Amino acid sequence: MWWIANRKSAIPLFVVDNSGVQIGLKKWVLAWMTVATFFYVCISASASPVTDALVLALRRTQASGVVVDMKTGVVIASEGISRRGAPGSTIKPLLLEYALEHGIVRPETEVYCHRTLHIGGRALACTHPADHPVFNAESALAESCNTWFAEVARRFSGPELEAALQAIRLLHKPMNRARVGERQLVVLGLDGVSTSPIELARAYRDLVQRAPPDGPVARGLEGSVNYGMANSAAVSGVRIIGKTGTASEAGETWTHGWFAGAMPGRFVIVVYVPHSDGGTAARLAQTFFRAMLGEGKLR
Repeated sequence: MWWIANRKSAIPLFVVDNSGVQIGLKKWVLAWMTVATFFYVCISASASPVTDALVLALRRTQASGVVVDMKTGVVIASEGISRRGAPGSTIKPLLLEYALEHGIVRPETEVYCHRTLHIGGRALACTHPADHPVFNAESALAESCNTWFAEVARRFSGPELEAALQAIRLLHKPMNRARVGERQLVVLGLDGVSTSPIELARAYRDLVQRAPPDGPVARGLEGSVNYGMANSAAVSGVRIIGKTGTASEAGETWTHGWFAGAMPGRFVIVVYVPHSDGGTAARLAQTFFRAMLGEGKLR
């Protein structure tokens, strides 16, 4: 397409198409307006309700988040600057499912929690309620009992833990010759392992698809949201499973927070909040779920 312009002003007088046919300027302008409108509609349509809900949840924060479609694994929303960090307790269900599948622990394995725990000079006291001190796999996950998972780490051999970390595809230091304390810090997600929102979302998608829907991991994650450590993400009438995590990097005095969760059959969401904790991440996730509910997407 060519246009014929006034020499002095460069204002188009008329347009000639590739076949040499003259097109009136008015028709040419209308044609280009139609094309522009088409692209505007396409761009506007790309702003999905999922993206809108995530933007709303994370606005005026330094948090980042990602939403992954459960069926396809495609990222359907992403917001904020992606960062890496120790996963904290969000790693617990990933390693627990592996331990159950390979007979390292059993669903009924019980551990008495004294609430005080020290590993490598770190005080890692449990913060769950003290009224039920004996935990099995499901309740330990729901209440995020560090003592129970520290015992799981003792039962992992170095090569077994290395295989588990490779299976869940999280970046980690070699575990084949790791001592008990090193294995415990990895199983608690505090040292020797790191992740990003998209990596954690994909790991949780794999977990939800693999774990039995009525097994201890699925029930523990549901309990975590309904009454446990991730309760800040709960929305009445909506089935949500998830886990929070709080950790810090070596040499840092501040912590960062995670929420990793899902609506089974729908999507996985991961929220990361720097200079914060898992409870804050869960509250941001709750805002996302409520926004989706308001859009009618969770009914």
